[in-house]
Amino acid sequence: METKDKIKQLREELGLTLEEVGNIVGVGKSTVRKWETGDIANMRRDKIAKLAVALHTTPAYLFGWDADSCPSVQQPDDPGLTAKEHELLTLYRGVNPDGQRYILKQAEFANSQEEYRVSPAPTAKSGA
Repeated sequence: METKDKIKQLREELGLTLEEVGNIVGVGKSTVRKWETGDIANMRRDKIAKLAVALHTTPAYLFGWDADSCPSVQQPDDPGLTAKEHELLTLYRGVNPDGQRYILKQAEFANSQEEYRVSPAPTAKSGA
């Protein structure tokens, strides 16, 4: 299977739109469409890495660099994730460590605000 076909197949298996993949990788949906049709065959290394993260696979599998690569989609560790939780995890995996720290800080802030919480925030108890 060619790279272009692998990209489309994995994206569809994950239920991602062209725009969602583009947002994770940092390109427009038209660029993702061109990758899927083979109109753009050469990608920058940083985009290859982000695309693999977005599609839950490896660059080696996408480009056929390793014959032993597993063609199946790598699912998140917890199969009980909701669609929104999966989306958040995909976005988190698509950014560099600085971006991941930023996402975590924003989540911690939201959890500290009563208006955003589903239940009371966990608190550390001293002594015992």
